[in-house]
Amino acid sequence: MIELREVDKNNYLDCLRLRLWPDQEHNLAPNGDTIAQGCFEPHHRVRAIYRDNKVVGLLSFCHEDEPEDLELYWLFRFMVDKSCQGQGVGSTVLELLAEEVRSLGGKRLRTMHKPSNTVAGKAYRNFGFREIGELDDGDTLLEMDIAE
Repeated sequence: MIELREVDKNNYLDCLRLRLWPDQEHNLAPNGDTIAQGCFEPHHRVRAIYRDNKVVGLLSFCHEDEPEDLELYWLFRFMVDKSCQGQGVGSTVLELLAEEVRSLGGKRLRTMHKPSNTVAGKAYRNFGFREIGELDDGDTLLEMDIAE
């Protein structure tokens, strides 16, 4: 069973121990950075990804805050430990995230990835995200309608 839980004093070390494959590390900020950002950005929500009561990933999301838009949410960070990739964890997590965002009033979900990260791009598109542009830093911008 896969579930999302808040990152707290009981699981943050497990989140810090998660690893990516060496060729993936340049695509994502370290989990420690993600957890710290969640502590200092009050609108950020950081979740540990559990499979069968074991931490196997981490994600961070928040609503748009410039200007505030409680119908638009951003998936900022999303990683699954290298030992659990390719096992359907990611798509289940995206379903759980969409459900949580809808419960908060969200109707659209955005994310981004480096153009060189073709695996992430394919996974997001397969889940229903569509490319809507490019961010200032060159990342590919994607959006998905999650309204019920």
